[in-house]
Amino acid sequence: MTSLHDLPLARSALLRTVLCLTACVALAGCTTPAAQRVEPTVAAPAPPSEPTVTREVVTEHSVAVVVTKHARRLELYRRGGLVGAFPVVLGARPDGPKRYEGDMRTPEGIYRVTGKRVHGRWSYFIEIDYPNDADRRAYESEAAAGRIPLFARQLPGLGGRVGIHGNDRPRDQASGRDWTKGCIAMRNEDVAVLYDLVDVGTPVVVLP
Repeated sequence: MTSLHDLPLARSALLRTVLCLTACVALAGCTTPAAQRVEPTVAAPAPPSEPTVTREVVTEHSVAVVVTKHARRLELYRRGGLVGAFPVVLGARPDGPKRYEGDMRTPEGIYRVTGKRVHGRWSYFIEIDYPNDADRRAYESEAAAGRIPLFARQLPGLGGRVGIHGNDRPRDQASGRDWTKGCIAMRNEDVAVLYDLVDVGTPVVVLP
C-alpha cells in the first residue's frame, strides 16, 4: 500500500510514463508505414550512343566503314580505331532506307564491299552488296502492303550498282547538297584515301 509520503514519487513516475507515450505517438505519426513507403525510382540506363552491332563490326574487322546519314559523315576504322572522318552527300531523297530502283534514297543496313575500280567520271567507285537479303525481305513486305508505287503498271525492281564514289560536281559536294541517285559521294581526294584502304569484303555500315 502506497503511503502519503510516496505519492509525489508515484505522480512523477506516472507523468514520465505519459510523456514518453506521447512522444512515441508523435514520432510514429512522422513515419510512413512500411507498406506505404515509396521506394526511390531507379532510372533505366541510357542506351549506348553507338549501336552494338556497329561496335562489333568495327572491332571484329581490320578495316570497317561507318556512314551516318543524318550527319553526312563517313568514318574509316582500322583495327578498331578511328583513322579518318569525311563529309559525304547522299541520294537526292536521303530520308529513309532505299526500297526500290528510282526512289533516290541511300540504303541503310550492313553491307560489304563487292568490288572497286577506277572510274572515269567519279574518280573511284567502291561497290557494295545492295540489295542484300534484308533489303529483299523489306521490298517484299512493302510490295505486299502496296507501299511501292507502280511505274507503267509494274512494280520497279530493287535496283543495284550502289556504292561509294567521288564526284564531278564539286560545288554541290562542297555545299553539302544531296545529288546522287542513292550512292554515297565523297570528295575525290577523300575517296582516294578510302579506296587504298578498303578491299572486297570490307564491311560498310550505313546508319540513318
